[in-house]
Amino acid sequence: MLKPKQLLTVSAAEYLTVGEAATELGVKETAIRNYLAWGKMTTFKFKMLTLISKREVEDWKKRQKAA
Repeated sequence: MLKPKQLLTVSAAEYLTVGEAATELGVKETAIRNYLAWGKMTTFKFKMLTLISKREVEDWKKRQKAA
């Protein structure tokens, strides 16, 4: 896994939790955690939370529709 980027502050408008990202993409949380571990998605950490950029999730959704 790539080293997570540490955040000092978080805006709910910019980041999703692993569970929220999984719901948005229609996959299980395990799949999101695998993507993070394999370096396919960028990991952000805020305190004990693992977060994913909403922009990155939107990009994944666009790629899913195109496939």
